[in-house]
Amino acid sequence: MFTAFRRLPANPVGRDFVVGDVHGCFDTLGLLLGQVDFDPTRDRLLSVGDLIDRGPRSWQVLDWLAQMWLFAVRGNHEQMAIDYDASDAWRERYARNGGQWFMALPPAQQQRYRNVFAAMPLAIELPVGNRLVGLVHADCPEDDWVVFQARLASGEGVACSNGQTVLHEATWSRERIRGQARARVAGLDVLCVGHTPVSLARQRDNVLYVDTGAVYGRQLTLLCLQDMSVHGLACTESACADE
Repeated sequence: MFTAFRRLPANPVGRDFVVGDVHGCFDTLGLLLGQVDFDPTRDRLLSVGDLIDRGPRSWQVLDWLAQMWLFAVRGNHEQMAIDYDASDAWRERYARNGGQWFMALPPAQQQRYRNVFAAMPLAIELPVGNRLVGLVHADCPEDDWVVFQARLASGEGVACSNGQTVLHEATWSRERIRGQARARVAGLDVLCVGHTPVSLARQRDNVLYVDTGAVYGRQLTLLCLQDMSVHGLACTESACADE
């Protein structure tokens, strides 16, 4: 059953890693997991979304999402795949932003991917030690995690105070990273997000940005939530346009 908000239990036996935007660079992700001795019987991998587009192996995303140890929120690229045929403008936008692999699939295959993407939550929450950690792709609307949960319970199309939908704010917002005055996200100790590439994982307020532009020839980043250690690996998998 689909839920826009997913709460995970604590992991008492292993580690929880947050990975930045993968964008189809699954070979690099596999190598990075090997670098940290990831144990799928004990450890968990948490994705901030945008697993697809631009990189060479986006088609593998369903195999990764089928793993019991991977938990991912929906990014704006998964959302573009869901919405790409809503209009000619959306199709053109998706084509410009790495969606050609998806658009070349037969309709039945497209629908298979879209069904999986539509079932991805917009937010994940988990306790790690004495901290409460959240994941969302772009940012938390209203800077309040509890309000965000309530709005999600009412539907993805519910409007925020700025007039944008909660879906748009969760998957597209760049206000905080671009310097617009924001408050700490209430109700959480740490919020992990992707969406906007940064040169190194960085923090603004209590929001951690972990997308370090792997698909643009930089590095893919893993953040271990237990000790907040950061692990990176240079990516050689190719890229195309940015949005």
